[in-house]
Amino acid sequence: MDAQRVQARPAARRPLAALLLAASLLWTSCGRPPARGPEARRVEPRVRAVLEAHAAAARPAPPVEGSVPLLLVADAAPSAPAKRPPGAALPAQADVSAGAPFAPGALRDVRLLRLRDGRGAPIPLRARPLAVWPLDGSIRSALVAFRAALAPGERAIYTLEYGAPPRPAKSAPPGEDPVGAPRSRAPAGSPGQRVGAPVAPAAVLDEALLPDPDGPIAAVLPPSWYAASEVCGPQLPAMDDRRFPGFESGIERGLDRMTPAYDSYGVSCSGPHRTYYDGPHALYQRFLRNGDAARYRRARAEAVWYRQHELRFSPDRRLAVHVCETEDWTPAKPLSWEVLRRTLGQGMLDDYLLTGDPAAKEAALATGEALRQNLAALTGGKKEDVLRVTERNMAWAMMTLSSYYALDPRPELLAALRGLADRTVAWQQQGASGAFEHDINRADPSECERGPRGGSPFMTALLVDALMDYRALTGDPRVREVVARAAGWLEERALTSDRRAFRYLWGCETDAYDDSGTADLNLLIVPVFGAAYALTRDPRWIAVGDALADVGVKEMRVKQPKQWNQAMRGFGRYLGYRAALAGPAMAVQLSAGR
Repeated sequence: MDAQRVQARPAARRPLAALLLAASLLWTSCGRPPARGPEARRVEPRVRAVLEAHAAAARPAPPVEGSVPLLLVADAAPSAPAKRPPGAALPAQADVSAGAPFAPGALRDVRLLRLRDGRGAPIPLRARPLAVWPLDGSIRSALVAFRAALAPGERAIYTLEYGAPPRPAKSAPPGEDPVGAPRSRAPAGSPGQRVGAPVAPAAVLDEALLPDPDGPIAAVLPPSWYAASEVCGPQLPAMDDRRFPGFESGIERGLDRMTPAYDSYGVSCSGPHRTYYDGPHALYQRFLRNGDAARYRRARAEAVWYRQHELRFSPDRRLAVHVCETEDWTPAKPLSWEVLRRTLGQGMLDDYLLTGDPAAKEAALATGEALRQNLAALTGGKKEDVLRVTERNMAWAMMTLSSYYALDPRPELLAALRGLADRTVAWQQQGASGAFEHDINRADPSECERGPRGGSPFMTALLVDALMDYRALTGDPRVREVVARAAGWLEERALTSDRRAFRYLWGCETDAYDDSGTADLNLLIVPVFGAAYALTRDPRWIAVGDALADVGVKEMRVKQPKQWNQAMRGFGRYLGYRAALAGPAMAVQLSAGR
Protein backbone atom coordinates (compact mmCIF):
# COMPACT_ATOMS: atom_id res chain seq x y z
CA MET A 1 0.00 0.00 0.00
CA ASP A 2 1.07 3.64 -0.49
CA ALA A 3 1.20 4.20 3.26
CA GLN A 4 3.74 1.41 3.58
CA ARG A 5 6.16 3.23 1.30
CA VAL A 6 6.22 6.42 3.35
CA GLN A 7 9.74 7.15 4.51
CA ALA A 8 10.23 7.35 8.27
CA ARG A 9 11.11 10.77 9.64
CA PRO A 10 13.22 11.56 12.70
CA ALA A 11 11.14 11.06 15.81
CA ALA A 12 12.00 14.50 17.18
CA ARG A 13 10.27 16.18 14.23
CA ARG A 14 6.99 14.27 14.40
CA PRO A 15 5.06 16.45 16.91
CA LEU A 16 5.92 19.62 15.00
CA ALA A 17 5.14 18.01 11.67
CA ALA A 18 1.80 16.84 13.01
CA LEU A 19 0.82 20.31 14.16
CA LEU A 20 1.96 22.00 10.97
CA LEU A 21 0.01 19.52 8.89
CA ALA A 22 -3.04 20.05 11.08
CA ALA A 23 -2.71 23.81 10.68
CA SER A 24 -3.61 23.62 7.01
CA LEU A 25 -7.02 22.35 8.04
CA LEU A 26 -7.43 24.21 11.31
CA TRP A 27 -6.60 27.66 9.95
CA THR A 28 -8.04 27.40 6.43
CA SER A 29 -11.61 27.10 5.23
CA CYS A 30 -13.80 25.40 7.76
CA GLY A 31 -16.00 23.38 5.44
CA ARG A 32 -13.76 21.14 3.35
CA PRO A 33 -10.55 19.18 3.89
CA PRO A 34 -7.61 21.07 2.36
CA ALA A 35 -5.76 19.93 -0.71
CA ARG A 36 -2.75 17.72 -0.07
CA GLY A 37 0.74 18.56 -1.24
CA PRO A 38 1.90 22.19 -1.59
CA GLU A 39 -1.40 23.63 -0.33
CA ALA A 40 -0.99 21.78 2.98
CA ARG A 41 2.34 23.51 3.55
CA ARG A 42 1.11 27.08 3.05
CA VAL A 43 0.81 28.34 6.60
CA GLU A 44 0.76 32.02 7.51
CA PRO A 45 4.05 33.00 9.21
CA ARG A 46 2.23 34.24 12.30
CA VAL A 47 0.27 31.01 12.58
CA ARG A 48 3.42 28.95 12.00
CA ALA A 49 5.15 30.71 14.91
CA VAL A 50 2.22 29.97 17.19
CA LEU A 51 2.17 26.32 16.24
CA GLU A 52 5.93 25.88 16.49
CA ALA A 53 5.94 27.29 20.00
CA HIS A 54 3.06 25.04 21.01
CA ALA A 55 4.67 21.94 19.50
CA ALA A 56 8.00 22.65 21.16
CA ALA A 57 6.31 22.76 24.55
CA ALA A 58 4.58 19.39 24.10
CA ARG A 59 5.61 16.74 26.64
CA PRO A 60 4.48 13.18 27.35
CA ALA A 61 3.47 14.23 30.89
CA PRO A 62 1.18 17.24 31.38
CA PRO A 63 3.24 20.36 32.10
CA VAL A 64 2.36 22.40 35.16
CA GLU A 65 2.13 25.55 33.07
CA GLY A 66 2.03 26.53 29.44
CA SER A 67 -0.30 27.84 26.77
CA VAL A 68 -2.30 26.71 23.80
CA PRO A 69 -3.57 28.64 20.76
CA LEU A 70 -7.32 29.19 20.69
CA LEU A 71 -8.79 29.72 17.23
CA LEU A 72 -11.79 32.03 16.95
CA VAL A 73 -13.93 31.76 13.83
CA ALA A 74 -16.86 34.07 13.14
CA ASP A 75 -18.58 31.43 11.07
CA ALA A 76 -22.13 32.76 11.19
CA ALA A 77 -21.57 33.93 7.59
CA PRO A 78 -18.70 31.83 6.21
CA SER A 79 -19.00 33.31 2.72
CA ALA A 80 -18.19 36.82 3.98
CA PRO A 81 -14.69 38.22 3.42
CA ALA A 82 -12.15 37.23 6.05
CA LYS A 83 -10.79 40.80 6.35
CA ARG A 84 -12.58 44.03 7.09
CA PRO A 85 -12.33 46.71 4.38
CA PRO A 86 -10.09 49.65 5.28
CA GLY A 87 -11.91 52.14 7.44
CA ALA A 88 -14.79 49.77 8.17
CA ALA A 89 -16.36 50.08 11.61
CA LEU A 90 -15.39 47.52 14.21
CA PRO A 91 -18.04 44.85 14.78
CA ALA A 92 -19.85 44.69 18.09
CA GLN A 93 -18.42 42.39 20.70
CA ALA A 94 -20.01 38.96 21.08
CA ASP A 95 -19.95 36.41 23.87
CA VAL A 96 -17.62 33.49 23.17
CA SER A 97 -17.39 30.30 25.20
CA ALA A 98 -15.76 26.89 24.88
CA GLY A 99 -15.04 23.76 26.84
CA ALA A 100 -11.28 23.59 27.35
CA PRO A 101 -10.15 20.05 28.26
CA PHE A 102 -7.02 19.17 30.22
CA ALA A 103 -5.07 15.97 30.73
CA PRO A 104 -5.12 14.39 34.20
CA GLY A 105 -2.99 16.40 36.61
CA ALA A 106 -2.51 19.44 34.32
CA LEU A 107 -4.93 21.91 35.96
CA ARG A 108 -6.43 22.03 39.44
CA ASP A 109 -7.84 25.54 39.64
CA VAL A 110 -9.54 27.50 36.86
CA ARG A 111 -8.18 30.69 38.39
CA LEU A 112 -4.85 29.63 36.90
CA LEU A 113 -6.24 30.28 33.41
CA ARG A 114 -5.47 33.51 31.52
CA LEU A 115 -6.26 34.76 28.01
CA ARG A 116 -4.55 37.01 25.48
CA ASP A 117 -5.83 38.24 22.14
CA GLY A 118 -3.97 38.00 18.85
CA ARG A 119 -1.83 41.04 19.71
CA GLY A 120 -0.84 39.65 23.10
CA ALA A 121 -3.12 41.98 25.04
CA PRO A 122 -4.72 40.47 28.16
CA ILE A 123 -8.43 39.68 27.90
CA PRO A 124 -10.81 39.38 30.88
CA LEU A 125 -11.77 35.75 31.28
CA ARG A 126 -14.42 33.96 33.31
CA ALA A 127 -14.26 30.24 33.96
CA ARG A 128 -15.69 27.37 35.96
CA PRO A 129 -14.95 23.64 36.15
CA LEU A 130 -17.19 21.36 34.12
CA ALA A 131 -15.87 18.00 35.32
CA VAL A 132 -12.89 16.51 37.14
CA TRP A 133 -10.85 13.35 36.69
CA PRO A 134 -12.15 11.27 39.62
CA LEU A 135 -8.83 9.54 40.32
CA ASP A 136 -6.89 12.70 41.18
CA GLY A 137 -9.49 15.46 41.29
CA SER A 138 -7.76 17.53 38.59
CA ILE A 139 -9.91 19.38 36.09
CA ARG A 140 -10.99 17.36 33.07
CA SER A 141 -12.66 20.27 31.30
CA ALA A 142 -13.25 23.93 32.11
CA LEU A 143 -15.80 26.31 30.65
CA VAL A 144 -14.10 29.54 29.56
CA ALA A 145 -16.01 32.62 28.44
CA PHE A 146 -14.99 36.06 27.20
CA ARG A 147 -15.99 38.71 24.66
CA ALA A 148 -14.50 39.24 21.23
CA ALA A 149 -15.19 41.40 18.18
CA LEU A 150 -14.90 39.68 14.80
CA ALA A 151 -16.60 40.46 11.51
CA PRO A 152 -18.46 37.62 9.79
CA GLY A 153 -15.96 35.25 8.23
CA GLU A 154 -13.05 36.69 10.21
CA ARG A 155 -10.66 34.58 12.28
CA ALA A 156 -8.26 35.31 15.12
CA ILE A 157 -5.78 33.36 17.19
CA TYR A 158 -5.95 33.98 20.92
CA THR A 159 -3.72 32.34 23.53
CA LEU A 160 -5.08 30.45 26.53
CA GLU A 161 -2.44 30.32 29.26
CA TYR A 162 -2.63 27.97 32.22
CA GLY A 163 -0.65 27.16 35.32
CA ALA A 164 1.33 29.22 37.80
CA PRO A 165 0.91 32.97 37.21
CA PRO A 166 4.02 35.04 36.45
CA ARG A 167 6.03 36.20 39.45
CA PRO A 168 5.31 39.79 40.52
CA ALA A 169 7.77 42.28 39.10
CA LYS A 170 10.40 43.78 41.40
CA SER A 171 12.01 47.17 41.06
CA ALA A 172 15.09 47.44 38.86
CA PRO A 173 17.48 50.18 37.74
CA PRO A 174 16.28 52.32 34.82
CA GLY A 175 16.85 50.67 31.47
CA GLU A 176 16.90 47.12 32.85
CA ASP A 177 14.20 44.50 32.98
CA PRO A 178 12.71 44.23 36.48
CA VAL A 179 13.18 40.86 38.12
CA GLY A 180 10.22 38.68 37.28
CA ALA A 181 8.91 41.00 34.54
CA PRO A 182 8.49 39.79 30.95
CA ARG A 183 11.92 39.63 29.35
CA SER A 184 12.80 41.03 25.95
CA ARG A 185 11.97 37.61 24.56
CA ALA A 186 8.56 36.02 25.05
CA PRO A 187 8.79 32.88 27.21
CA ALA A 188 8.36 29.50 25.59
CA GLY A 189 4.75 28.41 25.52
CA SER A 190 3.44 32.00 25.39
CA PRO A 191 3.70 32.78 21.66
CA GLY A 192 0.99 35.43 21.69
CA GLN A 193 2.65 37.61 24.29
CA ARG A 194 4.46 40.69 23.01
CA VAL A 195 7.55 42.30 24.46
CA GLY A 196 6.60 44.24 27.55
CA ALA A 197 2.99 43.03 27.46
CA PRO A 198 1.22 43.37 30.81
CA VAL A 199 0.57 40.26 32.83
CA ALA A 200 -2.78 38.72 31.88
CA PRO A 201 -5.23 38.71 34.77
CA ALA A 202 -6.26 35.40 36.27
CA ALA A 203 -9.62 34.01 35.25
CA VAL A 204 -12.52 34.90 37.50
CA LEU A 205 -14.18 31.85 38.98
CA ASP A 206 -17.87 32.19 38.07
CA GLU A 207 -19.94 29.22 39.25
CA ALA A 208 -23.05 30.72 37.63
CA LEU A 209 -21.37 31.07 34.24
CA LEU A 210 -23.59 29.92 31.37
CA PRO A 211 -22.14 28.83 28.01
CA ASP A 212 -22.95 30.15 24.56
CA PRO A 213 -22.05 27.09 22.46
CA ASP A 214 -24.01 28.20 19.40
CA GLY A 215 -23.02 31.85 19.30
CA PRO A 216 -21.73 33.68 16.22
CA ILE A 217 -18.08 32.96 17.08
CA ALA A 218 -16.79 29.41 17.54
CA ALA A 219 -13.65 28.85 19.62
CA VAL A 220 -11.66 25.64 19.05
CA LEU A 221 -8.31 24.26 20.16
CA PRO A 222 -5.76 22.39 18.01
CA PRO A 223 -6.46 18.67 17.51
CA SER A 224 -3.09 17.93 19.12
CA TRP A 225 -4.37 19.51 22.34
CA TYR A 226 -7.60 17.51 22.28
CA ALA A 227 -5.58 14.34 21.68
CA ALA A 228 -3.17 15.04 24.54
CA SER A 229 -6.03 15.82 26.94
CA GLU A 230 -7.71 12.43 26.32
CA VAL A 231 -10.91 14.19 27.30
CA CYS A 232 -12.91 11.82 25.09
CA GLY A 233 -10.41 8.98 24.97
CA PRO A 234 -7.06 8.60 23.19
CA GLN A 235 -6.86 10.20 19.76
CA LEU A 236 -4.46 10.93 16.92
CA PRO A 237 -4.96 14.11 14.86
CA ALA A 238 -6.29 13.19 11.44
CA MET A 239 -3.56 15.08 9.61
CA ASP A 240 -0.93 13.09 11.54
CA ASP A 241 -2.33 9.76 10.38
CA ARG A 242 0.21 8.64 7.80
CA ARG A 243 -0.55 4.96 8.28
CA PHE A 244 -4.19 4.91 7.17
CA PRO A 245 -4.76 7.82 4.78
CA GLY A 246 -7.53 5.85 3.11
CA PHE A 247 -9.55 5.97 6.29
CA GLU A 248 -9.23 9.73 6.58
CA SER A 249 -10.31 10.41 3.01
CA GLY A 250 -12.94 7.67 2.97
CA ILE A 251 -14.71 8.73 6.15
CA GLU A 252 -15.00 12.32 4.92
CA ARG A 253 -16.10 11.28 1.46
CA GLY A 254 -18.73 8.98 2.95
CA LEU A 255 -20.27 11.74 5.03
CA ASP A 256 -20.18 14.24 2.19
CA ARG A 257 -21.71 11.91 -0.41
CA MET A 258 -24.20 10.02 1.75
CA THR A 259 -27.51 9.56 -0.08
CA PRO A 260 -29.90 10.42 1.40
CA ALA A 261 -27.98 12.88 3.53
CA TYR A 262 -27.09 11.93 7.09
CA ASP A 263 -29.29 14.57 8.67
CA SER A 264 -32.32 13.56 6.62
CA TYR A 265 -32.75 10.39 8.69
CA GLY A 266 -35.30 10.77 11.47
CA VAL A 267 -36.23 8.76 14.53
CA SER A 268 -36.56 5.03 13.92
CA CYS A 269 -37.31 2.28 16.42
CA SER A 270 -36.31 -0.55 14.10
CA GLY A 271 -33.51 -1.19 11.66
CA PRO A 272 -30.69 1.24 10.84
CA HIS A 273 -31.29 4.66 12.33
CA ARG A 274 -29.58 8.00 12.49
CA THR A 275 -28.01 7.63 15.92
CA TYR A 276 -27.04 3.94 15.66
CA TYR A 277 -23.61 3.48 17.32
CA ASP A 278 -23.98 6.92 18.96
CA GLY A 279 -24.04 9.49 16.17
CA PRO A 280 -23.14 12.46 18.41
CA HIS A 281 -20.13 10.57 19.77
CA ALA A 282 -18.94 9.60 16.30
CA LEU A 283 -19.26 13.17 15.03
CA TYR A 284 -17.47 14.57 18.07
CA GLN A 285 -14.65 12.07 17.52
CA ARG A 286 -14.40 13.47 13.99
CA PHE A 287 -14.24 17.03 15.31
CA LEU A 288 -11.62 16.25 17.96
CA ARG A 289 -9.33 14.70 15.37
CA ASN A 290 -9.58 17.76 13.10
CA GLY A 291 -10.26 20.67 15.43
CA ASP A 292 -12.10 22.97 13.00
CA ALA A 293 -15.21 25.05 13.53
CA ALA A 294 -17.33 23.38 10.83
CA ARG A 295 -16.90 19.90 12.30
CA TYR A 296 -17.59 21.31 15.75
CA ARG A 297 -20.87 22.81 14.53
CA ARG A 298 -21.88 19.53 12.86
CA ALA A 299 -21.26 17.45 15.99
CA ARG A 300 -22.99 20.01 18.15
CA ALA A 301 -26.07 20.00 15.91
CA GLU A 302 -26.33 16.21 16.13
CA ALA A 303 -26.14 16.23 19.92
CA VAL A 304 -28.88 18.86 20.15
CA TRP A 305 -31.03 16.98 17.64
CA TYR A 306 -30.76 13.78 19.65
CA ARG A 307 -31.93 15.43 22.87
CA GLN A 308 -34.78 17.21 21.16
CA HIS A 309 -36.11 14.22 19.23
CA GLU A 310 -35.03 10.98 20.91
CA LEU A 311 -35.29 11.48 24.66
CA ARG A 312 -38.39 11.48 26.86
CA PHE A 313 -37.96 12.99 30.34
CA SER A 314 -39.95 12.36 33.47
CA PRO A 315 -42.02 15.36 34.72
CA ASP A 316 -39.28 16.26 37.23
CA ARG A 317 -36.61 15.67 34.53
CA ARG A 318 -34.63 13.39 36.82
CA LEU A 319 -35.11 10.37 34.53
CA ALA A 320 -34.92 10.08 30.76
CA VAL A 321 -35.41 7.19 28.38
CA HIS A 322 -35.44 6.87 24.63
CA VAL A 323 -38.74 7.58 22.92
CA CYS A 324 -38.76 4.01 21.60
CA GLU A 325 -39.40 2.77 25.15
CA THR A 326 -43.05 2.15 26.01
CA GLU A 327 -45.00 5.00 27.57
CA ASP A 328 -45.79 2.94 30.66
CA TRP A 329 -42.14 2.20 31.48
CA THR A 330 -41.02 2.44 35.09
CA PRO A 331 -37.64 1.54 36.66
CA ALA A 332 -39.23 -1.71 37.83
CA LYS A 333 -39.46 -2.87 34.21
CA PRO A 334 -36.23 -3.74 32.33
CA LEU A 335 -35.33 -1.31 29.59
CA SER A 336 -35.66 -2.91 26.18
CA TRP A 337 -32.54 -3.98 24.32
CA GLU A 338 -33.32 -1.49 21.56
CA VAL A 339 -33.48 1.35 24.06
CA LEU A 340 -30.22 0.38 25.76
CA ARG A 341 -28.33 0.86 22.49
CA ARG A 342 -30.10 4.16 21.82
CA THR A 343 -29.00 5.65 25.15
CA LEU A 344 -26.03 7.70 24.07
CA GLY A 345 -24.09 8.49 27.23
CA GLN A 346 -20.76 8.97 25.47
CA GLY A 347 -22.16 11.49 23.00
CA MET A 348 -23.89 13.51 25.70
CA LEU A 349 -20.72 13.51 27.81
CA ASP A 350 -18.69 14.70 24.80
CA ASP A 351 -21.16 17.52 24.19
CA TYR A 352 -21.01 18.71 27.79
CA LEU A 353 -17.23 18.53 28.19
CA LEU A 354 -16.65 20.44 24.94
CA THR A 355 -19.43 23.03 25.23
CA GLY A 356 -20.61 23.20 28.83
CA ASP A 357 -24.23 23.04 27.67
CA PRO A 358 -26.34 22.25 30.77
CA ALA A 359 -28.84 20.42 28.56
CA ALA A 360 -26.13 17.88 27.69
CA LYS A 361 -25.36 17.34 31.37
CA GLU A 362 -29.05 17.02 32.16
CA ALA A 363 -29.40 14.31 29.51
CA ALA A 364 -26.35 12.37 30.73
CA LEU A 365 -27.51 12.50 34.34
CA ALA A 366 -31.15 11.67 33.60
CA THR A 367 -30.42 8.70 31.36
CA GLY A 368 -27.80 7.53 33.85
CA GLU A 369 -30.20 7.77 36.77
CA ALA A 370 -32.91 5.90 34.84
CA LEU A 371 -30.43 3.11 34.20
CA ARG A 372 -29.16 3.08 37.79
CA GLN A 373 -32.68 2.70 39.12
CA ASN A 374 -33.31 0.00 36.51
CA LEU A 375 -30.27 -2.14 37.34
CA ALA A 376 -32.15 -4.47 39.67
CA ALA A 377 -34.69 -5.25 36.95
CA LEU A 378 -32.02 -5.58 34.27
CA THR A 379 -29.77 -7.95 36.20
CA GLY A 380 -32.05 -9.78 38.62
CA GLY A 381 -35.39 -9.96 36.92
CA LYS A 382 -37.67 -12.96 36.95
CA LYS A 383 -36.83 -13.99 33.40
CA GLU A 384 -33.14 -13.37 32.71
CA ASP A 385 -30.11 -11.14 33.18
CA VAL A 386 -30.76 -8.73 30.32
CA LEU A 387 -27.23 -7.34 30.39
CA ARG A 388 -25.72 -10.76 29.72
CA VAL A 389 -27.98 -11.64 26.82
CA THR A 390 -25.47 -9.90 24.53
CA GLU A 391 -22.19 -8.10 25.11
CA ARG A 392 -23.75 -5.01 23.58
CA ASN A 393 -26.35 -4.73 26.33
CA MET A 394 -23.68 -4.67 29.00
CA ALA A 395 -21.58 -2.26 26.93
CA TRP A 396 -24.23 0.41 26.54
CA ALA A 397 -25.20 0.12 30.19
CA MET A 398 -21.59 0.58 31.30
CA MET A 399 -21.08 3.52 28.93
CA THR A 400 -24.20 5.20 30.29
CA LEU A 401 -23.19 4.75 33.93
CA SER A 402 -19.59 5.81 33.22
CA SER A 403 -20.82 9.04 31.63
CA TYR A 404 -23.07 9.63 34.63
CA TYR A 405 -20.24 9.02 37.09
CA ALA A 406 -17.85 11.22 35.09
CA LEU A 407 -20.14 14.18 35.77
CA ASP A 408 -21.30 13.22 39.25
CA PRO A 409 -18.63 11.09 40.98
CA ARG A 410 -20.67 10.06 44.02
CA PRO A 411 -19.84 6.85 45.95
CA GLU A 412 -23.21 5.27 45.21
CA LEU A 413 -22.66 5.73 41.47
CA LEU A 414 -19.19 4.26 41.73
CA ALA A 415 -20.67 1.27 43.54
CA ALA A 416 -23.21 0.74 40.74
CA LEU A 417 -20.50 1.06 38.10
CA ARG A 418 -18.20 -1.37 39.91
CA GLY A 419 -21.11 -3.76 40.15
CA LEU A 420 -21.32 -3.85 36.35
CA ALA A 421 -17.57 -4.41 36.16
CA ASP A 422 -17.83 -7.27 38.66
CA ARG A 423 -20.49 -8.92 36.53
CA THR A 424 -18.41 -8.45 33.38
CA VAL A 425 -15.30 -9.98 34.93
CA ALA A 426 -17.27 -12.95 36.27
CA TRP A 427 -18.99 -13.40 32.92
CA GLN A 428 -15.70 -13.78 31.06
CA GLN A 429 -14.23 -16.07 33.74
CA GLN A 430 -17.12 -18.51 33.45
CA GLY A 431 -15.77 -19.59 30.06
CA ALA A 432 -12.31 -20.68 29.00
CA SER A 433 -12.14 -18.90 25.64
CA GLY A 434 -11.71 -15.27 26.66
CA ALA A 435 -15.04 -14.41 25.04
CA PHE A 436 -18.10 -13.27 26.96
CA GLU A 437 -19.92 -16.48 26.15
CA HIS A 438 -23.70 -16.57 25.93
CA ASP A 439 -26.56 -18.19 24.06
CA ILE A 440 -26.18 -16.58 20.65
CA ASN A 441 -29.37 -18.17 19.42
CA ARG A 442 -31.26 -16.29 22.14
CA ALA A 443 -30.03 -12.92 20.90
CA ASP A 444 -31.18 -13.33 17.30
CA PRO A 445 -32.48 -16.74 16.06
CA SER A 446 -32.50 -15.44 12.47
CA GLU A 447 -28.70 -15.11 12.63
CA CYS A 448 -28.00 -18.39 14.44
CA GLU A 449 -30.58 -21.17 14.78
CA ARG A 450 -28.43 -23.24 17.13
CA GLY A 451 -25.59 -21.81 19.21
CA PRO A 452 -25.93 -22.19 22.97
CA ARG A 453 -22.41 -20.93 23.74
CA GLY A 454 -20.68 -18.34 21.61
CA GLY A 455 -19.80 -14.69 21.27
CA SER A 456 -20.00 -11.64 19.05
CA PRO A 457 -16.71 -9.97 18.09
CA PHE A 458 -18.25 -6.62 17.22
CA MET A 459 -20.35 -6.51 20.38
CA THR A 460 -17.27 -7.50 22.40
CA ALA A 461 -15.49 -4.47 20.93
CA LEU A 462 -18.22 -2.21 22.29
CA LEU A 463 -17.85 -3.78 25.72
CA VAL A 464 -14.07 -3.27 25.67
CA ASP A 465 -14.64 0.37 24.74
CA ALA A 466 -16.91 0.70 27.77
CA LEU A 467 -14.36 -1.02 30.01
CA MET A 468 -11.67 1.42 28.93
CA ASP A 469 -13.94 4.37 29.81
CA TYR A 470 -14.57 2.73 33.18
CA ARG A 471 -10.86 2.18 33.77
CA ALA A 472 -10.01 5.82 32.97
CA LEU A 473 -12.41 6.85 35.74
CA THR A 474 -11.57 4.22 38.36
CA GLY A 475 -8.16 2.73 37.57
CA ASP A 476 -9.58 -0.78 38.11
CA PRO A 477 -6.57 -3.10 37.50
CA ARG A 478 -8.79 -6.02 36.49
CA VAL A 479 -9.51 -4.39 33.13
CA ARG A 480 -6.02 -5.23 31.90
CA GLU A 481 -6.55 -9.00 32.13
CA VAL A 482 -10.10 -8.84 30.78
CA VAL A 483 -9.06 -6.87 27.69
CA ALA A 484 -5.97 -9.00 27.06
CA ARG A 485 -8.04 -12.19 27.20
CA ALA A 486 -10.66 -10.73 24.86
CA ALA A 487 -7.95 -9.70 22.39
CA GLY A 488 -6.43 -13.17 22.56
CA TRP A 489 -9.79 -14.75 21.78
CA LEU A 490 -10.35 -12.43 18.84
CA GLU A 491 -6.95 -13.23 17.33
CA GLU A 492 -6.83 -16.95 18.02
CA ARG A 493 -10.43 -18.10 17.62
CA ALA A 494 -12.67 -15.42 16.15
CA LEU A 495 -10.88 -14.66 12.87
CA THR A 496 -12.03 -16.10 9.57
CA SER A 497 -9.85 -18.76 7.96
CA ASP A 498 -8.29 -16.22 5.61
CA ARG A 499 -7.55 -13.97 8.62
CA ARG A 500 -8.97 -10.96 6.84
CA ALA A 501 -11.96 -10.36 9.07
CA PHE A 502 -13.81 -11.50 12.17
CA ARG A 503 -16.57 -14.06 12.21
CA TYR A 504 -19.83 -12.24 12.56
CA LEU A 505 -20.70 -14.73 15.30
CA TRP A 506 -18.37 -17.22 16.96
CA GLY A 507 -19.71 -20.56 18.15
CA CYS A 508 -22.78 -20.77 15.94
CA GLU A 509 -23.36 -24.45 15.19
CA THR A 510 -25.56 -23.82 12.17
CA ASP A 511 -23.32 -21.23 10.48
CA ALA A 512 -19.58 -20.86 11.10
CA TYR A 513 -19.61 -17.39 9.51
CA ASP A 514 -16.23 -18.25 8.01
CA ASP A 515 -16.19 -15.56 5.37
CA SER A 516 -14.89 -12.02 5.12
CA GLY A 517 -18.15 -10.46 4.03
CA THR A 518 -18.34 -8.32 7.14
CA ALA A 519 -14.78 -6.95 6.97
CA ASP A 520 -16.16 -3.43 7.28
CA LEU A 521 -16.69 -4.28 10.98
CA ASN A 522 -12.91 -4.54 11.37
CA LEU A 523 -12.69 -0.82 12.08
CA LEU A 524 -15.10 -1.21 14.98
CA ILE A 525 -13.24 -4.23 16.40
CA VAL A 526 -9.52 -3.46 16.05
CA PRO A 527 -9.64 -0.90 18.89
CA VAL A 528 -9.65 -3.97 21.17
CA PHE A 529 -6.08 -4.64 20.03
CA GLY A 530 -5.19 -1.00 20.60
CA ALA A 531 -6.57 -1.20 24.12
CA ALA A 532 -4.64 -4.44 24.74
CA TYR A 533 -1.46 -2.70 23.60
CA ALA A 534 -2.16 0.31 25.84
CA LEU A 535 -2.55 -1.98 28.84
CA THR A 536 0.19 -4.54 28.17
CA ARG A 537 2.71 -2.63 25.99
CA ASP A 538 3.00 -5.73 23.80
CA PRO A 539 3.58 -4.42 20.22
CA ARG A 540 2.24 -7.59 18.61
CA TRP A 541 -1.27 -6.29 19.26
CA ILE A 542 -0.55 -3.37 16.95
CA ALA A 543 0.76 -5.68 14.24
CA VAL A 544 -2.46 -7.72 14.43
CA GLY A 545 -4.64 -4.63 14.53
CA ASP A 546 -2.92 -2.92 11.62
CA ALA A 547 -3.27 -5.94 9.33
CA LEU A 548 -7.00 -6.15 9.99
CA ALA A 549 -7.41 -2.39 9.80
CA ASP A 550 -5.90 -2.39 6.31
CA VAL A 551 -8.67 -4.75 5.19
CA GLY A 552 -11.30 -2.76 7.06
CA VAL A 553 -10.29 0.50 5.39
CA LYS A 554 -10.44 -1.16 1.99
CA GLU A 555 -13.91 -2.57 2.72
CA MET A 556 -15.37 0.52 4.41
CA ARG A 557 -19.11 0.96 4.01
CA VAL A 558 -20.13 4.47 4.93
CA LYS A 559 -23.27 5.01 2.87
CA GLN A 560 -25.66 5.18 5.84
CA PRO A 561 -25.40 6.78 9.29
CA LYS A 562 -25.21 3.35 10.93
CA GLN A 563 -22.15 2.25 8.96
CA TRP A 564 -20.55 5.70 9.11
CA ASN A 565 -20.89 5.86 12.90
CA GLN A 566 -19.66 2.28 13.15
CA ALA A 567 -16.42 3.16 11.37
CA MET A 568 -15.90 6.55 13.02
CA ARG A 569 -16.77 5.94 16.67
CA GLY A 570 -13.80 3.74 17.58
CA PHE A 571 -11.10 3.82 14.93
CA GLY A 572 -9.77 7.19 16.05
CA ARG A 573 -9.26 5.66 19.48
CA TYR A 574 -7.30 2.80 17.92
CA LEU A 575 -5.01 5.32 16.26
CA GLY A 576 -4.62 7.09 19.58
CA TYR A 577 -3.70 3.87 21.36
CA ARG A 578 -1.15 2.89 18.72
CA ALA A 579 0.50 6.34 18.55
CA ALA A 580 0.44 7.66 22.09
CA LEU A 581 2.05 4.73 23.86
CA ALA A 582 4.65 3.61 21.33
CA GLY A 583 8.32 4.43 21.93
CA PRO A 584 9.96 6.92 19.51
CA ALA A 585 11.58 4.26 17.31
CA MET A 586 8.48 2.10 17.24
CA ALA A 587 6.30 5.12 16.50
CA VAL A 588 8.32 5.94 13.40
CA GLN A 589 8.19 2.34 12.18
CA LEU A 590 4.45 2.09 12.73
CA SER A 591 3.82 5.43 11.05
CA ALA A 592 5.72 4.18 8.01
CA GLY A 593 3.73 0.95 7.96
CA ARG A 594 6.74 -1.29 8.64
